[in-house]
Amino acid sequence: MRNRLAGVLGVALTALVLAGCASVPGHTSVQVLRQIGDNGAAAVPSGPIDDRDPLGLVRGFVYASGQPDDRHASARRFLAPQASNWDDGASLTILDERFDTVFSPDGITGDPNRATVRIRGTRLGTLDPFGAFEASPAPVEVDVGVVNRDGTWRIDGLPPGVLVRGSDFRANYRSLKAWFVDPVHKTVLADPHYIPSARTTALATRAVEVLLHGPSAGLQGAATTAFPPGAKLRSNLTESADGVVVLDLAGVDGLSDTDRRLLAAQLALTLAEVSVPRVRILSDGEPLIAGRPDLGREDVVDLVAGPPASAPLAAMVIENGRVRMLGDAGADTPLAGQAGNGSFFVTDAASSSRSNRIAVVSREETGTQRLLTGPVDGQLTATPVSGGSLTAATWNAAGDEVWVLADGVPQRVLVPAAGPTRQASLDAEEITSRGPVRDLVLSRDGTRVAAVAGGRALVGAVVTLPGGAVSVRQVRELRPAELDGVVALDWRAGDQLVVAANSDRPVSLVSVDGLTLDPMPSVNLTSPLRTVAAAPGRAMYVADRTGVWSFAGGDLDAWRQSLGATSDARPFYPN
Repeated sequence: MRNRLAGVLGVALTALVLAGCASVPGHTSVQVLRQIGDNGAAAVPSGPIDDRDPLGLVRGFVYASGQPDDRHASARRFLAPQASNWDDGASLTILDERFDTVFSPDGITGDPNRATVRIRGTRLGTLDPFGAFEASPAPVEVDVGVVNRDGTWRIDGLPPGVLVRGSDFRANYRSLKAWFVDPVHKTVLADPHYIPSARTTALATRAVEVLLHGPSAGLQGAATTAFPPGAKLRSNLTESADGVVVLDLAGVDGLSDTDRRLLAAQLALTLAEVSVPRVRILSDGEPLIAGRPDLGREDVVDLVAGPPASAPLAAMVIENGRVRMLGDAGADTPLAGQAGNGSFFVTDAASSSRSNRIAVVSREETGTQRLLTGPVDGQLTATPVSGGSLTAATWNAAGDEVWVLADGVPQRVLVPAAGPTRQASLDAEEITSRGPVRDLVLSRDGTRVAAVAGGRALVGAVVTLPGGAVSVRQVRELRPAELDGVVALDWRAGDQLVVAANSDRPVSLVSVDGLTLDPMPSVNLTSPLRTVAAAPGRAMYVADRTGVWSFAGGDLDAWRQSLGATSDARPFYPN
């Protein structure tokens, strides 16, 4: 068995290297990427069906390009011999569903056996050589040369790279959560990548290559890898007699114990995503962690950033100035502390699962608002932050820091376990420059922040600078052509947001990189929408003109009323 697996992995690695970005890695919850409303891509023929139509030939070529197997073997059947050196590994561009093939006016030669066909479409973005998606929506035009030989048309000239329709990409690629390191808190966090569907054994080697390469551009400055420069696989992955995948590394022997454990967590968690339950991690033939050669997800889960899996994520709601737990039948069970007993008139709130603390915005008698923090069920203490309008309070992953919008400007407050709270430096100019900021929420792993600015949904990386200052960088708009009039958002998962908008698309799910956009049902919702709340594996809540509504999926594509006849209720989940 060991020799067979080593041979398979060796061949797979060679093929992946040759294919370049056409071969990128995968995921245990292995899910095919589809959107609500997709009817699925049409079956792609193995080669041209109608050779007499140059436009249909090129269109079929784009359809076939969605299949990455064997260096796009299906698409290569559309090529003339002189185009056999097509570089399909140069780039991968993902197109919106609709595209045109027309004759290019620049390619008219007068020769009836030659033509230039122009592919016109809208680019959603590109996939880098290691499977990270970079959103770059824009019109795109690509010219392809075709030639007629003996009554059949073939492509004889085309630029490097691959064009793939969104539906074909979703049908043939899967997601990989690659795990990297938060250099400040010494925890690990997930970074979404995409891979062609393939055998688990081939994906394991590729997954390690992704880790060696490092995190995506969207997390630049916020995440790193525990692999030191020059680290590499010492040999092909193999399988032991007891079924454990063996991974031997070179160039990691100088790591500290802390970094060794972080590196082991990266490997165990990422390989679990490609159905490798346990891995034997070696450094130059010896266990990377002394006495612990074999590791699985459960052995390193304590290093995962964000609230522990056992942390309660019960929904809460602010109504009539008090914070309550939000039960299935509506608001009940006021919080035991000052946030729920009426000591303060609460207009906004956020709680931390990690530290079991709450931050509330209190409306003072003077008309100003003040941020207070304290135990969820205890006494609250004022922070230095106040203003005419405080909104969108949100905790970091460690539960020792709160961000809040003070008169539309993001502010950062440090809340240590002992000692006074204090304001700290926060550079969020990349967000505030996009227009008035209406909402702001930190991801549960603390490495990203989502915001609503100028009616658009934004995501940026949270970068801690030398000296402790924090800057929001790599800010990008999510699906600007489809998401407008945005009023609120929240993290449904580490790689997915729920977005509420006062538009013809009231509620949507969008991936953190902007690749996938799923419209949600809007039955029973009444504009204007005010806020939205979400958490992993929990019902979503939306507050609209008539009250608070919940959606948990199921057979009925309709929102269910949780609180009615209220205009000020604001649901939220702990960070």
